[in-house]
Amino acid sequence: MSIGHSVLITGASTGICAAYAEGFARRGHDLVIVARDKVRLNTLAERLLESARLQLLSGIQQAHVAERYPTAP
Repeated sequence: MSIGHSVLITGASTGICAAYAEGFARRGHDLVIVARDKVRLNTLAERLLESARLQLLSGIQQAHVAERYPTAP
């Protein structure tokens, strides 16, 4: 298991992506979590702050991430 890797999770505010965020946080990974629902995202972030370093991205920052890390064709 690699500790200290950064993990970007989109759609992190609910469902399986929130579960992945919780799992990666428990394993010591740094997280960048992105979601459209700011309230749910902040709720998840509050739960995760004890076990992971987090970055919360606004809509403008999300566009920058998408530009920097484009999906494969």
